[in-house]
Amino acid sequence: MTASRRGTRTIQAAGSPVHLGEGVLHELQRWLLAEAREARKFILGDENSLRQCLPELLAHVAALREAPTIAIPPGESSKSIEVCTALWSHLAGSGAERSSVLIVLGGGVVTDVGGFVGATYMRGIRTVHLPTSLMGMVDAAIGGKNGVDLDGIKNMVGTVRQPAAVYVHIPFLRTLGKRELMNGAAEMLKHGLVLDADHWHAVRAAPWHDLDALTPLIMRSAELKCEVVSRDVQEHGERRLLNFGHSIGHALEAASWEGPHRGLLHGEAVVVGMLCESWLSWRLGLMPREDHDHIAEQLLMRYKHYPFGSSDHHRMLELMSHDKKNQDGRFRFTLLEGIGKGRIDVEVTAAQAAEALDHYRLRAHDVQHHDPQA
Repeated sequence: MTASRRGTRTIQAAGSPVHLGEGVLHELQRWLLAEAREARKFILGDENSLRQCLPELLAHVAALREAPTIAIPPGESSKSIEVCTALWSHLAGSGAERSSVLIVLGGGVVTDVGGFVGATYMRGIRTVHLPTSLMGMVDAAIGGKNGVDLDGIKNMVGTVRQPAAVYVHIPFLRTLGKRELMNGAAEMLKHGLVLDADHWHAVRAAPWHDLDALTPLIMRSAELKCEVVSRDVQEHGERRLLNFGHSIGHALEAASWEGPHRGLLHGEAVVVGMLCESWLSWRLGLMPREDHDHIAEQLLMRYKHYPFGSSDHHRMLELMSHDKKNQDGRFRFTLLEGIGKGRIDVEVTAAQAAEALDHYRLRAHDVQHHDPQA
């Protein structure tokens, strides 16, 4: 991590700078004037991020005040080829050139869509991420992975292409409610579980509503993500550690939007995935029982139980069968050897995955309906 002007710190993620700190919007203004003064600039956001965050961005970054804005609907439904096609056509019709710059202002969905559109329009134009959600700041905007969903399967189509830069302006988080903050905190907890036990303990104990307390933890999560990405850009090995909780979590997230209950946010689904995959880590003899019990206690204390029935297992297992980590038709999970130490490419059978879902379904319901502290 290096320091720069106005208290901004910069971390490299596979050659892509991630700027954090008080002066990031001034740093963006400086970069635009130095590197993209004559380039066409476009600002992509969803209806929420453009309403809540664009005024603050333009107040500090004069170089973007004449840039046209492009809005997509909020939510996972925008992660589609149809939305991307509309964006490509809009850019082409607006005269966007290979030298143009796409400013992506939004949370995880906007980041995924904007990164994919920027990576593919004219075979790639410069893309700058300005994440407005906690999920975007610690995860989605860092590392160059982007993509859209296909036939209900998460992130089935996409690329790995590093953005020109990422600017993490933490005051944007003031626009978020409790649910969105908890959504992003799930990824921070995951960083701790697979990479850094001290970070796990710091995040689980932090008051998530207090941005002053959360700021150094956001910086540490971003740093952990950058370090892993820099060592394994294409996800051939170590970067798969970051998939802990996602094999089951992605399937549950997709299934939740098909069923009668409320659709889960990404981090909420990952929490259920981490509970299930932590239990599998113990059941398969990788992790001590006390570590699993501690993880389960902390996650169930913070996050509400999500109801589903055993009849939903078939659909979730079907969705899991499309996971990109699978090999030769067999599930490959990232599990834990202990708090702060993950293990990639652990073979898990469909029956074991279903057993983990049953364990979560029954234990979480029991804990949160009988424990007066839940």
